[in-house]
Amino acid sequence: MDIIFKDTPNGEQACSCNNVRLHSFYNPSKEAERFAETAECQFSPSFILVTEPALSYCVPFLKKRFPNAKLFCIRFTKGFEQSNSKWNKVFYAESNDGTPNKNLSEEIFSTMGEEGIASCLFLSWKASDQAFPETSNYAWDQIKKAVLKSRSVLGTRNYFATRWTKNALRFSLFTKKTATINKGTSDILICASGPSLYSSISFIKKYRKRFFLVAVSSALTPLIHNGIVPDLCISTDGGYYAKKHISFALNRSNIPLALPGEGSSYASIIDSTTIVPLYYGDGTSEDILMESGFKGLKAVRNGSVSGTAIYLAMNLTTGNIYYCGLDLAFSKGFVHTQPNELEKNDARFDCRLRTTETRISSAVLNKGSIDIYRSWFCSTDFHGRVFRLSNKFSYEYDLGEIPDIDWNDFETKTKDFESKIKPGIIETEAENIKTDKIKKLKEICLKNSMNREWIHNAVPSEAVVMERSQGTASYDEAKNIVEEGMKKFLQDITRAIEK
Repeated sequence: MDIIFKDTPNGEQACSCNNVRLHSFYNPSKEAERFAETAECQFSPSFILVTEPALSYCVPFLKKRFPNAKLFCIRFTKGFEQSNSKWNKVFYAESNDGTPNKNLSEEIFSTMGEEGIASCLFLSWKASDQAFPETSNYAWDQIKKAVLKSRSVLGTRNYFATRWTKNALRFSLFTKKTATINKGTSDILICASGPSLYSSISFIKKYRKRFFLVAVSSALTPLIHNGIVPDLCISTDGGYYAKKHISFALNRSNIPLALPGEGSSYASIIDSTTIVPLYYGDGTSEDILMESGFKGLKAVRNGSVSGTAIYLAMNLTTGNIYYCGLDLAFSKGFVHTQPNELEKNDARFDCRLRTTETRISSAVLNKGSIDIYRSWFCSTDFHGRVFRLSNKFSYEYDLGEIPDIDWNDFETKTKDFESKIKPGIIETEAENIKTDKIKKLKEICLKNSMNREWIHNAVPSEAVVMERSQGTASYDEAKNIVEEGMKKFLQDITRAIEK
């Protein structure tokens, strides 16, 4: 695909591709100025994303009209890389081999985040759409996926904001014992609960001394059932069902629990278990924990507990990370290695008219979510430190740069295990006077009632609308909606403290 460049009468350069003029052959800058001036926008954007702006004449005019916005573009070809430095960020619709960039929507989402996408102005350089029709359609399809994911995440945050904050208040109210973890040099084995975990149970027992063992919440029960005691359990989900996974096993063992403030757990578990607080670096729950005096470990927020666990493990050791049970595929049978607490709960209602087999075969376990999680693992660079481990299990999907190995490979890779130092868990005591905690938590909530970050966590969609409408006639109405939302939010979480 040849791009033809041509000098224009005003001394600038223009170009064409596929017999389509990508810029005016007379005055490209004037054309770009009109493009920026006529772009429809009824809000104050935080980001502007332009699809294939070619020689990027529009940049200075977009900056002049939207001085507070960061400018991004999506390239359809590498033929215009000479102007990439004008942009804050450049994405590519095609991979190096010329195939569509399957990770484009994820790249857009991870760069802007859900709030950024909601306050982004998307523009198209129309000439490029004509010159590269298939690539343009693909790019806009990827933009649509990022926008839909943004709406979904904002909706989830709106729905769970109060619950997550209540979880943090419960965390602060009932936690008696906390711990931190010193970094080591040994390998770490993480267990998820996919069906492939079963193939590794006997090997985990055999090689138990060779690694620091981390169980994600859903893998805890099958490990304990088979006589395997992890060094650490990690649970991150803020929803109701997450705490079901840890309710049985943690009540009968002395396993520390890594838990963010927003994570869900029964008060009895928090009260009797050593908690390793996890900090993502944002959110109302973190303010509550920090102002309550809890020290913890830095963690990375992820859509799945398995994603957060992998980064936590990489921060806890200089050694390799091995992962068992990380199938990330839809299963027609049991989706978890048995026994599983949610399966136990569902099985209570099985009968002759609604058998176990019928229930399992008709269940669809968030197949779309599994696809998203798998895409994240496939597209993330773990610097050659992460391996998926099983007893020659036949996975439905590979995980990109994460190689699949068996236990013979593991034995070879870990022969020097005796010279390695495992991460060390150091326990501390938390404040234990409940009446003082209640008073302190109320003060924290009141002090942060109109904190910008609290607003974005409690009413994220409304906060985005308010900030988008700054300088417009609808700003006052948007602000009133935010204030009413925060008033209701504070009433809800205050009642939770008093119960």
